[in-house]
Amino acid sequence: MGKFELPSLILHVDEIIENSLEITEVIRIEKRIMNIIQEELEAEKNNCQIIWIKSKITTSNYKIFGELKFREKKTRNIDSINDCLRRIGEILQNKFRVFVRLRAFSIKDASIAAIDLEN
Repeated sequence: MGKFELPSLILHVDEIIENSLEITEVIRIEKRIMNIIQEELEAEKNNCQIIWIKSKITTSNYKIFGELKFREKKTRNIDSINDCLRRIGEILQNKFRVFVRLRAFSIKDASIAAIDLEN
């Protein structure tokens, strides 16, 4: 069993937005978001993941939907989690000018099963 890398932010981005993104733009946005996660959740850089998923969002007004999963820790309280989501949301909303919906979920170590396969 491998170490389950957390925090993990999965962003579902409407295909119209995703199609207009340049890779250099994505890298800049990711760096800013990564810094927020490290600061607000006291996360190690090597444990953070951001995954962008191109999605077809048709009926929702929210054209970016994100789920942040992280290991439960004493220092990760409701204030730091809310600040983290708010700051990430502001970056995405200001950049893309769309409604953004973000959710956060804490996970206890005992409930995690994972495997990493490497060459």
